[in-house]
Amino acid sequence: MTTGRRLFQSFPAVALGIACLAPTACGLVTKVQELPVVERFGFGVEVPCDINLYQQRRMTGAYLQIAVGSAGGVAQYVTGRPSRSALPRNLVIEEDTIRRLRPEEENGQTKLEGWKRASAVPVPGLGPGTELPAAYTFNFRSQKIDYTGPLVVGQSPTATEIPKAGLATITGPVRVSFTATDATGKTEVTDALGSFTLQIGYGTGRASFVASGFTADSGPALPFDGFSWSRLGLCAPRVVSSGQGTVRFTGPDGGRVGLLTPGLEPAALLSFEASQFAGTDRPGPPGAAGGVFAIQGNSATLTGVFLSQPSP
Repeated sequence: MTTGRRLFQSFPAVALGIACLAPTACGLVTKVQELPVVERFGFGVEVPCDINLYQQRRMTGAYLQIAVGSAGGVAQYVTGRPSRSALPRNLVIEEDTIRRLRPEEENGQTKLEGWKRASAVPVPGLGPGTELPAAYTFNFRSQKIDYTGPLVVGQSPTATEIPKAGLATITGPVRVSFTATDATGKTEVTDALGSFTLQIGYGTGRASFVASGFTADSGPALPFDGFSWSRLGLCAPRVVSSGQGTVRFTGPDGGRVGLLTPGLEPAALLSFEASQFAGTDRPGPPGAAGGVFAIQGNSATLTGVFLSQPSP
């Protein structure tokens, strides 16, 4: 992990303010209002910020759960247990437990297969997926529904390994998928690879995410050059927001790109779920981070997955 004290410059662009984004979150307003930190960052009250909860499973991560054939997705917190080969074996995604994942070779790369029709293939450009932390495209079936989406998992740090103060800057590759629908109903999808910078302020309990430098693998060019997401919150190893924060899109000249304008449509659905992972030299501070995100409006959806590399 690379640390530093340089603060990145926020993009001068449109802010997307969010109030209440999902029926579950709206139903918890009363409880959330009694917990100022939870309300501010949108942690939700179902997962307490207790490091012991994460250490019990030994793995931490995030999954963007997408029903096959639909756009968008729901960012889920993931726990699990690794196998002896330092790969995921059991995963817990919300109320679903995926057991007996095992590595198989397919076209020269490692593929995980397991229970509930589960399979995991490494995300191109985000590492080989042969050791933790790793990023996969993960598929499984639950309640007769097939799900897919990016999954990032790794070893969880312990309570003593997470700093209480200081600033960390973590960088690495990010892969995004942008879906746009025009007035005639025509839909186009762009898949692109770029780079990210995640800044974590341990003293303030806040984090910020910036992504830029995208190169499209398929589809038309992206309508933006980069974007930033501020006011993310820390919850044990997690970096998370279920709607809070400010997202800004910019063009090549740094000017505003009104991709999702609140004045033209209801506020976008924002979801960010990521985790810090244990370093290779332990005990020590987290050595990598990765996660998933979704920014969804009526005519455009941006989803992504990112993963840094462990520090030497």
